[in-house]
Amino acid sequence: MNRTLELTDAELQEFDFLVKKEWRSSQVELNHTRAFAYKDAIKERIKLLEQLSEKLLALKPAAREIMIEDYSCSSPDGVRHHPANPVNRG
Repeated sequence: MNRTLELTDAELQEFDFLVKKEWRSSQVELNHTRAFAYKDAIKERIKLLEQLSEKLLALKPAAREIMIEDYSCSSPDGVRHHPANPVNRG
């Protein structure tokens, strides 16, 4: 089932930010969780967030070109980081 959602550029940017923020939060939660059933649920959530992030990236062609140019400065969440400041990496 396909649905259509129209977003302004600002809304798209905010939605992208929120998806990436939740992806990072889920990664931290996964690393701190001991219960295997809950870990599986978090892994599924991370997978869903990654799918959303890919779809959002497809809507932002300029961001896609930046990422293709230099993967060394990108974390898995698609946010570019300066190589000298890896504090926020994945």
